[in-house]
Amino acid sequence: MAQSVMAPSLAGASVRFAPNKLALTLALTMLTALSLFSAPRVQASDTLRCGSRLVSVEAIAAEVAATCGEPAYRDQWFFTQPAYGGYAADVEVWYYNFGPSRLLQVLKFRNDRLIDVQTDGYGFYGSGDGRCAASAIVTGMSKYRLLAECGEPASKRAENVLQGLPIQRNGRNYAYPGFNPVQPVYLEHWVYNFGSSQLLREVTLQNGRVSDVESTDRGFDTP
Repeated sequence: MAQSVMAPSLAGASVRFAPNKLALTLALTMLTALSLFSAPRVQASDTLRCGSRLVSVEAIAAEVAATCGEPAYRDQWFFTQPAYGGYAADVEVWYYNFGPSRLLQVLKFRNDRLIDVQTDGYGFYGSGDGRCAASAIVTGMSKYRLLAECGEPASKRAENVLQGLPIQRNGRNYAYPGFNPVQPVYLEHWVYNFGSSQLLREVTLQNGRVSDVESTDRGFDTP
């Protein structure tokens, strides 16, 4: 039975289609190029100060750990090539929480090299109590902050998809299914149960950040 992969349709959207040989070859070629060979864009913010020392993009993970210590949380994503299930790339995201007086630092590694440094609001003391109100889950939250505030979900699953990137011409976006460049996306679907008096919350995370929150069935009480 033919498997399905995510392929570009409308600009910025993704659809599933039964791959033919040509479309699959093009998608895998573009995925490999984007996943493995794209050089990180070096910016002034692509550094992290740890004490009197700096770490910058292109540093290896061991060097970052030696300079800044162990992160508060590590998040691993495993990408596979669609249809064949072969290795494409893996990504690890480290969160450094230096307390409420400093911004939370988010470091992304691809194949053991630092490729990006971002911030995620101010840090906090401890690891959070793991209990939150349903309204506290909002789009844009990082996975680390979600876990700290709301704890582990009742259930979760993950999948790899290819998301289409539009081609720009004369200031407009165009989509050519099977020919647009694509990027790998790590999707996770978490379900939070707040008890029988509330609805379940299904949380979608895209590359480690909450991208959607939906209310579904009635929750349930646990012993």
